[in-house]
Amino acid sequence: MALKQALQTLNNAVQDLTSLHVQTYSGSISFEQHGDNATFDNLRGMLASGKGADSTDLAVELKLETLVKFDGDSYNFVAKENVSDELFKLHKDALDSGLKTRLGLMEMMKNIFD
Repeated sequence: MALKQALQTLNNAVQDLTSLHVQTYSGSISFEQHGDNATFDNLRGMLASGKGADSTDLAVELKLETLVKFDGDSYNFVAKENVSDELFKLHKDALDSGLKTRLGLMEMMKNIFD
């Protein structure tokens, strides 16, 4: 049973490493922190739904989005207007960071099996 769970965990990790998805938003978010409400996953859920929690004001727009798959296929979205050079740089830096992290993790996995 432990081997099956370990293999499932490894499979999930490999699937996560095979793509990189970066979204860059612009706007404003205002919320009061109540216990575990102010977590990254909650914020990500609010951004995906476009709705804030009870104590959250959410006024954001998706400006840039990139999905890069392991085989090199990619999807890119750029908003028609109001995308500053700063947002482009932030988005590019996030992509570079994500790619470096994945390459490092893949190298670590390779070393484990060598």
